[in-house]
Amino acid sequence: MKIICCLKTAAFFMQYQGLFIGLTTIDIQYYVESFPGSNRKVKTATPDILVGGPATNAAVAFAHLNGRAFLASAAGRNSFSTFINNDFAETKTEHFDLVGSQNINPVIASVITSKENGDRNIFTHYPNFIYPDISPEELFKQVEPQIILLDGFYPEFSLECARIAKNKGIPVVLDCGSWKPQYTELLDFADFAICSDDFHPPDCVNSFQVIDFLKSKKVGKIAISRGGKSTLFFDGSNSAKIVIKEIKVTDTLGAGDFLHGAFCFYYLQLNDFKTALIKASELASFSCQFEGTRKWLNFTK
Repeated sequence: MKIICCLKTAAFFMQYQGLFIGLTTIDIQYYVESFPGSNRKVKTATPDILVGGPATNAAVAFAHLNGRAFLASAAGRNSFSTFINNDFAETKTEHFDLVGSQNINPVIASVITSKENGDRNIFTHYPNFIYPDISPEELFKQVEPQIILLDGFYPEFSLECARIAKNKGIPVVLDCGSWKPQYTELLDFADFAICSDDFHPPDCVNSFQVIDFLKSKKVGKIAISRGGKSTLFFDGSNSAKIVIKEIKVTDTLGAGDFLHGAFCFYYLQLNDFKTALIKASELASFSCQFEGTRKWLNFTK
């Protein structure tokens, strides 16, 4: 039995279909006792090499909860291809490589994680512009998703996917990690905006201004996750806080992504915004008790 998925109802045995569109990365993660200052050479244990990215990790969580997870991202042909494909096979993530016929290097992220409290610094870069091998229309024909999640990367492709989903009445979840100019258009199609505390649209300096901004964009359901603090959410005329259970944090890498993927699954299962957020938050917190982004998958509850 997998973590937090033991609702003994017929709905549990239904395999929902989610489409996750965005980034796949190679994460090279080092663990340190404390963050170094300038001009230091720090010896660590052998780093973990992981497949990551917001949409990718969200798809992994969705698949882990017994959903059928489709991921559309740009991995390309490179020296990491076998490693990436093996990860997708192990996590039961069905991948549509947007540049599968092209020789393109993946986005690389160097992650420095504190052993003391799980805080981390990430050094990475934006992906290159891509010329996808598959059109959004063909992708939707092949997948027929019940929900889609966008992490804001590959904006031209993502925007067309959002339009198609909106026209088909498919719920659109927007992962709002940090502000990107393309969110100005993407938010016009979002049914759900699940934001990090670092998401600051223009002229917004606090959570209440962010919520007001998203309401002005006609986003009906809004959440702002704040790490170990309570999660703020707004649903129509109702707003409240979801208290996050205190845990011993080992590593926060990917936790927000897992929240998004779990939310997509639980929302399809329960059709209730608040309850889906609560259960997704529980799963994200659980993942923080393990190093890296895959070890928590091996533990059951």
